[in-house]
Amino acid sequence: MKVAFTICSNNYLGSAGVLVDSFKRHHPDFEVYIGLVDLLSDQVDYPSLGCTVLPVTDIAMPDPRELSQKFDIIELSTTAKPYYFQHFFFKLGATQAIYLDPDIEVFAPLAAVQQGLEQAMVTLTPHMLTPVDDEFWPNDVHILPTGVFNLGFVALARHPQLAFFLDWWADRCLQYGFRNAKEGLFYDQIWMNYVPTFFESYYIIRDPGYNVANWNLHERTISRDAAGKWWVNGNAELAFFHFSHYNIKAPDVISSYHNRFTFGNRPDLLPLFTEYRQQVLNRRGEFLKTLKPYYGELHRQAVKPNYRSYTDLKRRMLRRLQALLD
Repeated sequence: MKVAFTICSNNYLGSAGVLVDSFKRHHPDFEVYIGLVDLLSDQVDYPSLGCTVLPVTDIAMPDPRELSQKFDIIELSTTAKPYYFQHFFFKLGATQAIYLDPDIEVFAPLAAVQQGLEQAMVTLTPHMLTPVDDEFWPNDVHILPTGVFNLGFVALARHPQLAFFLDWWADRCLQYGFRNAKEGLFYDQIWMNYVPTFFESYYIIRDPGYNVANWNLHERTISRDAAGKWWVNGNAELAFFHFSHYNIKAPDVISSYHNRFTFGNRPDLLPLFTEYRQQVLNRRGEFLKTLKPYYGELHRQAVKPNYRSYTDLKRRMLRRLQALLD
């Protein structure tokens, strides 16, 4: 059994529908799921999504209502990721599982991902393949605190260390799955920095056609041939594009946290984004965006995050040292 899945709340189902359509077009042999970190709503036509919708309450993980007291909806959704992997591998018996963010569109068979799945336990894509350091966002200094690898994509295969890997990752997300730059935390993503040192079985895709996104546009240009196929840098087939922080209500902006390029100085991007936006709109994306997630902000309380502050730890160590000196 091979599984592909995404995770989102109801308000992202317009984008998730585009992802599901595009993935199934190139990989009909995969079982496709949407992990729903939300309550089922009578305002959503779930069968039209063309895949299995699996609510977060149907997998084995801590109560999302309780987790909502400390996590916002994005933190909760990313914390759920390793638990969904555990469900697919150890409950449903999957041999391979691919995760993709809901704001991704697949344009070709993911041959490099399949190669990684056949060779290693963990397959990852780096944010960028070449450095960029200028006055614009994001450069490699901005990306570094978020992690070397982008967890909008990760693929796992059965391996003797898989159970340990998922237990470790789930534990770190449960304890430290916050976005907190001061503490050096960034959702579930930051922990993948440890993969090349903690684990021997990993595969890093360096093909520029994979996980193209606003953070690597300095090294990647987009073109389309006469047959309608998309290419990156003229010679790499576009496998999937990650429309991270693109807002269909602000169609003239590439990303809410990107200011290096515009559609004016990167006209190669405009047809890609225009077609993607129309697909999301066709899937009622504008209406679905108005739905408020049940978890996250609706339940969040002023609870101190459950992690030890590095600053506090340093302060305590200095106090102990001072006591010894006194």
